[in-house]
Amino acid sequence: MSGIRTVPFAVAKDNFSGLMSRVVREHLPQIVERSRGQESMLVLPAADMSAALAACRLDAKVQFGERSVVATLPQFGLVASGETFESAMDALLSELAEYAEDFFTDFDFYRHTDRIRDLPWLLRFVLTPAADRATLLVEEPATPAPEVAVAAGR
Repeated sequence: MSGIRTVPFAVAKDNFSGLMSRVVREHLPQIVERSRGQESMLVLPAADMSAALAACRLDAKVQFGERSVVATLPQFGLVASGETFESAMDALLSELAEYAEDFFTDFDFYRHTDRIRDLPWLLRFVLTPAADRATLLVEEPATPAPEVAVAAGR
């Protein structure tokens, strides 16, 4: 793959500390290969991935009824309810945490299904500190990027 440094597994293993420093401290993604390229993995800093995944918004939907509040994450098919907004969101957060754990525990199964499309959103969720995860369900709308005028004739 061009643009990302590829390191043989033996080199990465012998200098794992150096590999980690390059990836995390210098923000240099690496591809580690073994078996003549038949096996490879991408190594990225978790903090950089969190920032890159900010566009993967969860956007919970909430419906208020007379006796209960229903919160959903339609893209995952998750539904939870509670007597209050807070209890419904707590229940939805719990459902999402359980789904994320199932997804990554049994990733070999999910990667062969249409649920693989959930990967970026679930990565964002698990890379977010547990104390901050609830805010992912009710984020402020994204600020649109400013438009750039293109001069005619250039």
